[in-house]
Amino acid sequence: MRRPGRAVLRGAVGVALIAGVFAAVVPRIASYGSVAHRLSTVSAPWLAGLAAAALLDVVTTALPWRVLLPQLSWLGALGFTQASTALTTVLPGGAPLGMALSFGFLRRLRVGAAAAGFAVALTGIWSQAMIFLYPLAGALLVFATGRLSGSTAAIAGASAAAGALLVGLAFAALRSPRAAQRLGDVAGRLAGRVAQLLRRDPPAWDGEMLVQLRQEWLSDIRSRWPSLTAATLVNQLTAYLIFELSLVAVGISYRELPASEAFLAWAIGRVISSLPLTPGGIGVVELGMIGTLVGFGAPHTHVVAAVLLYRGLVIIPTLAVGAFALLGFHRLPPAPSATPL
Repeated sequence: MRRPGRAVLRGAVGVALIAGVFAAVVPRIASYGSVAHRLSTVSAPWLAGLAAAALLDVVTTALPWRVLLPQLSWLGALGFTQASTALTTVLPGGAPLGMALSFGFLRRLRVGAAAAGFAVALTGIWSQAMIFLYPLAGALLVFATGRLSGSTAAIAGASAAAGALLVGLAFAALRSPRAAQRLGDVAGRLAGRVAQLLRRDPPAWDGEMLVQLRQEWLSDIRSRWPSLTAATLVNQLTAYLIFELSLVAVGISYRELPASEAFLAWAIGRVISSLPLTPGGIGVVELGMIGTLVGFGAPHTHVVAAVLLYRGLVIIPTLAVGAFALLGFHRLPPAPSATPL
């Protein structure tokens, strides 16, 4: 089967999975009528607070990129992150697709190939490592309450192992030129496959580029990693803030659902969203979060309403801002040797 055919089949399977979740699974947990009624009870002050949190979530996406590429304007960093995130929300591919798209957008912004590859690799590693480690932190918090189930512990353990592996690979690449060569070659092949799937020219990075970047940027990484860590945490935890506000806004109290359990459910959703299962993780993320919260004993209707509200607040603003940013990017001439978009 040709690759375009495989892409179409994969997209069709993703759409079928999304339809199955929302048409057959979610209504068994809570009827959409009761969910709509619960959402209608959210007061105007809570809506204003949720809107402010959603705006903060969008704005902070520029933070990690501004740490590594200070030559980018805040508007430029914000525009390309929202554009790439919007595309990964509607296209299958997960984190690898987002990294390939980010590289192409940075080249459109006249960022050099070496600097763009360095920034994409480092922000990707930092982001994914934290995403995989969040469930472990959540599991430890829930374990202290004695309400951690075996299945949830297994998910947290597997996620933490993936995060530790990613951190270990990054550490090896920074310490050893040979490890950097191998890691760069693997990343280049993966990016090439994603580009081929999208019928785009492959990004111009490989193991040799990563070795060169390691030599040029090692001292820079040592000085900037605390700022990059803080910026990534601020950006990602704004989404958790939206989730917590969504839970309280629909009527779930902290007594019914402690913050530790809410954080673990959010962390599991973040892990699922980074996997190339469906575009933007739609369907599977909601199912994972709802299942976790219901397992903790939270009221079904309230849980479904809160999760759908949260997902709408993190997806819809990005789609709107990203679509506007894409219009601007398509008016920019491609940089020499850039990845066409």
